[in-house]
Parts: sequence; structure tokens; C-alpha cells
Amino acid sequence: MELAGRGALAAVAGEIADTVIWFVPESGGARPAPGRFSVYTQNKAFDPPLLVVPVGSTVAFPNSDPIRHNVYSTTPGSAFDFGFYGEGESRERVFDKPGVVVVNCNVHHVMQAQILVLPTVHHTRPGADGRYRMAGLPAGAGELHFWHPRAGVQTLRVALPATSQVDRRIELSKPRAGRRP
Repeated sequence: MELAGRGALAAVAGEIADTVIWFVPESGGARPAPGRFSVYTQNKAFDPPLLVVPVGSTVAFPNSDPIRHNVYSTTPGSAFDFGFYGEGESRERVFDKPGVVVVNCNVHHVMQAQILVLPTVHHTRPGADGRYRMAGLPAGAGELHFWHPRAGVQTLRVALPATSQVDRRIELSKPRAGRRP
């Protein structure tokens, strides 16, 4: 797998590891168990800036900064606005729809996190060399998805077991933010 882009869209070393790959069996397969996760606001940034969670998971947003933040999202179907809250306080949200949720702070406009909500237990991230491996996938048809924070989701129909490896070139379409996830 590789990332492709020129000029302001060029990939930086190691950025390929920000890619997420997941498989959704046509038969539906096992649903992932929801969990509890946290995205911290600290040093006027979200940590981590990229979080992958199963559908139905709860994500807390504790404020670790000595300043107030207003964490929100305008993502259709997953919009929320926590209002202002200070150091030591936390807000949380259940993410019950699959997809990418972009989270911002309306006080600090450079703050952004992305939460990838997945409907499957089958997911991985590639190494710095772009190689990835997914083991234990169920036999049969399904969709293999590739996503990077600077590109849209790419989907490929596959039938498992595959007779060859699946490689993908992702064209970057968004410039790199000031802070790389």
C-alpha cells in the first residue's frame, strides 16, 4: 500500500501508518463489543488526534488544560456540542453510527481529532513500510475499506480467501494539518 500526493499534498515519512484498513463481511459477521475510550484535550491539542472505536462505544473528552475548551462536531448524524468546560472536567458521547467523525474546539481552531467508528472487529493499520496483514477473516464476500485522514474512504469488493495480496494506492486530497496524527 502507498500514499500518493504532490506539493502540499505530499506524504511525509511514516504518515502511511495513519491509514486504517477494515473488512466488513457481506454476511454481517460478529459485531464488535462497544468499549470506553478517551480523547484528552492537552497542550491545546487532542490526544490522540486519531482514534478507532467500535460502533456503540463511549468516548470521554477530559480537559487536561488549565483553560476552557468547547469540544464539538458538525459531522452529519453524529453532531454534538459540549459547551465550555474547564480543567479537570470531562464530557462524553456514545458513537452509534459507523463512519468518520471530525471533532473540533471552537476556542482553538487548530485543534482537530478524527474518530473512526467501525462496524466490524476486522481492522488493522499498516506499518511504516505500508505492509499490513489481516488474519482470521471469515470466508466469503465482503468489502475491504481503506481510509487515511487526508483522503476519503476507498472500498474494494473482495471474496475470501483471496488468491493474492491486496495492494492499494491512496491519493491524498487534503493538505497536512499543522500537527500530524
